[in-house]
Amino acid sequence: MTVFGYITQEPYLSIFHDTFDDAMMPVSLQKITIKDYPPLADIQSLGCVAYSQSKIIGEQMATDIVKNSSKSIICACARFGWINIDDQPGKTWLRHVLCSYRDLCSLIDKALAAHQYISDIYLIISNNYRLWVDLDLDDATRDLGFVSQDGAEKL
Repeated sequence: MTVFGYITQEPYLSIFHDTFDDAMMPVSLQKITIKDYPPLADIQSLGCVAYSQSKIIGEQMATDIVKNSSKSIICACARFGWINIDDQPGKTWLRHVLCSYRDLCSLIDKALAAHQYISDIYLIISNNYRLWVDLDLDDATRDLGFVSQDGAEKL
């Protein structure tokens, strides 16, 4: 929800409407990274706006606490993909941001077992078809050794 505001812009809007030209994917799909793209709240409804903004505020508060503390504080903020009760990708655009139970548990295990000082915001999304966030550049891979094991295939 912290990046769902991008679905109002191309090429993410085409992914949302399932009109994205896959032949253009390597050329036109600029994948979102935490470092290069600021959070952009979901604007689909007032409830989504409030929920998204509360998540963004929580991330900012955690970051400020870590930066302004004289002690070594470890804080890992997680931006979860779409997690559903069936652990299945479904047939809507949300399949592109699916986060499987196995990937979720893997990242949490790796964060809890980390022996180094970590303090960052991490994306937790499975390696899905038309994935529009960049897991290769994500700090979860660098800091924690997280590699997605699952992913939703093309319909």
